[in-house]
Amino acid sequence: MARLAKLQKTVKDIGLDALLITHLPHIQYLIGYTGSNGILLVPSQGKPHFFTDFRYKSQVKQEVVGAKISIVDRDRTIPDTLVEKQLFADYDHLGFEKNHISYAMYDFLRTKFRHVKLDPQIDVVEKLVMIKSEDEIGAIRKAAEIGDKVYEKVIPCIKPGVTEREISAEIAYQTRLCGGEKEAFNIIVASGERSALPHGAASDKKIRKGELVTLDFGCVFKGFNSDMTRTVAVGKIPQELQKIYEIVRAAQQRAIDKVQAGMSARELDSVARDYITLHGYGSKFGHSTGHGLGIEVHELPKVSQRGERYKLEPNMVVTIEPGIYLDGVGGVRIEDDVVIRREGCEVLTTSPKDLRVL
Repeated sequence: MARLAKLQKTVKDIGLDALLITHLPHIQYLIGYTGSNGILLVPSQGKPHFFTDFRYKSQVKQEVVGAKISIVDRDRTIPDTLVEKQLFADYDHLGFEKNHISYAMYDFLRTKFRHVKLDPQIDVVEKLVMIKSEDEIGAIRKAAEIGDKVYEKVIPCIKPGVTEREISAEIAYQTRLCGGEKEAFNIIVASGERSALPHGAASDKKIRKGELVTLDFGCVFKGFNSDMTRTVAVGKIPQELQKIYEIVRAAQQRAIDKVQAGMSARELDSVARDYITLHGYGSKFGHSTGHGLGIEVHELPKVSQRGERYKLEPNMVVTIEPGIYLDGVGGVRIEDDVVIRREGCEVLTTSPKDLRVL
């Protein structure tokens, strides 16, 4: 209810009669619904109204809090029902989530409700989600703890002859055994030259001696995500790979040591990026240093060189994950989840970061 109240105040403050929420993670965050189809209308005043179909008739009674519920007839669509109920008859100014609405839905609203001014909104719910309550941080902390446990259980499986896909399957299996509700995203297992792929999805490639193996995975706990990356060595690796590992490890630790509330997300990105650049590998670090983490794996703020508009605030949760990638040779990434505090940060990911040789 507190989340809805904050959103309704924002809707009123920006001069809207109501805001239409179509992004399912935002709907879950606001009212608790976990199904796959639904639309939430949040007015500036009065009770929010949630629409879904007959498949979720029983589920919404158990999950939805703080909103009126309408179940759409089997032979009708949610947009059809919006028209039938003349839902926007008294509205002049309706906001919608610009980054999450389909063109088909936008076109429907535009043609069926010509009297209403449609106002695209960016980052309205996202800005509410950025600042976590201690309960929400607790859920992310637990998800990170599960990730650390999974990592330790998977390590013995990483050996020559085992495929990346087999390691990925073991991560998924152990995630469930350790208490995760599901994987946070498609598991990344990339070995040898494939470790130079930042998003190298697990393949049938067999792990060999003398290779690096990058594991990037997370889990969901009570609707909140974790996200961790570790890179390990299988036997002795070439000297340059040892070198870039230590550069990445030092850059990541420098960012953790320097992070504090009040700095911009771009400044945090620069801490890691400048260190990697100083050591000659700036062109080999192409992605951002991190991202917000919570009900989605990638949230605001963006910890990147385009993150100057985001000030880090207490109770934001972000990842810190610099990397170096050498095409055809291999790559290294190390990632922790951290909570921004008034002074420094709380690191939620506790798995060791010294190079692990298996």
